[in-house]
Amino acid sequence: MNENQEIFTAEQFRAQAVELSQAMAELHRRDSRRIDPQDPFENETEFHDFQPDYAEIVPQIRIPGCRIPLKPNDREKRNIRRFLNIVGGFLLAHMIVSNVLGIGIETLFVALISLVDQSITDLPENYSMIASDYFWGSSSAQAMSLLIYGITNVMIVWIGCRATKIPIPNLFQTKNFNAMTAFGYICVGLLIQLVTGHMAVGVDTIFESLGIPIYEPETEDLTDQKTLIISVIYSCLVAPVTEELLMRGFVLKNLSRVSQKFGIVMSAFLFGIWHENAGQFILAFFGGLLFGYIDVKHNSLVPSIICHIFINTAAEISYLCESYGWDTATMIVDSAYMFFVLIGLVNLIRMLIMERFPTTTPLQAERGLRQVFASPLMLIVIAGHIGAAVFITLRMT
Repeated sequence: MNENQEIFTAEQFRAQAVELSQAMAELHRRDSRRIDPQDPFENETEFHDFQPDYAEIVPQIRIPGCRIPLKPNDREKRNIRRFLNIVGGFLLAHMIVSNVLGIGIETLFVALISLVDQSITDLPENYSMIASDYFWGSSSAQAMSLLIYGITNVMIVWIGCRATKIPIPNLFQTKNFNAMTAFGYICVGLLIQLVTGHMAVGVDTIFESLGIPIYEPETEDLTDQKTLIISVIYSCLVAPVTEELLMRGFVLKNLSRVSQKFGIVMSAFLFGIWHENAGQFILAFFGGLLFGYIDVKHNSLVPSIICHIFINTAAEISYLCESYGWDTATMIVDSAYMFFVLIGLVNLIRMLIMERFPTTTPLQAERGLRQVFASPLMLIVIAGHIGAAVFITLRMT
């Protein structure tokens, strides 16, 4: 090579310098870029307003240049499992407290009524069983359920939200929701109620053909005035409001810290097994998917509460007409019901085509379901409800 020959020309040197400068600027930009704590995985299918602050799981996320690796480190896993265990722990506490209160009230009722009866006549050996059956067949049991589940639901939500730093007013910051939107969701809910009702009948038929009876909750005698009033208050008001506070408020919000899709599906599953029978699981699960989606979309519990109230009210009106033998009213109610179901079918098709259900990115997949299997309290509450359903079924065989 000639010693006087230049390795780079002046133009080539300037071009190399510009490229190096641009590369350095890009590295600096990347290092200084901040991750949005409410969209750490840059998932365009999720609803930004609903997403909790991921800095509660990865505190350093607010530091410029922080990156979230594909697989979570041990600290991130522990923080994810902490929220899963909090949800599982509070649902387990709900299960224990409600059952203990129910048993305690029943025991107190039997004890008090036996004191009265034994002062009048001699009691038979199986008196406790007779008194217990009387209690569960009376309006007193309905009133007990209303009080126990209503109070327990609210108590768990209040304490659980404080433990996970979720301000309860934030659960009602409704966005882009109006009467027509609510009507569309109600019609979709009624469609789900109809379809899952037929699915439940099919499941019952299959199990009965195998000699396995399926437990179904006893229906109330709505011809009794006290029972009717209590049933309407509980089914059409207390249950929809308090269950949505619990399942789509406390549970869904905390389960959506990593992924909204995981939160919606997992909360629907928990809502289903919470009922501890196959028929109601089907309705609760698919209904829970709808409730979870519309709450995430509108950043509020208002849509699911309204939808839940109308679905329960429709079932209550239908059963009331049947109980009283109101044939004309039953025909009118059934016709109106089918009309709304058809509207629901059209709206569901529109939603499936035009709207988006949150999806999961590869990073979110590493932090979702597999972390449930490493969360003891979540596994215990799942096993507890499934075990209770199996126990009831075996006791019936």
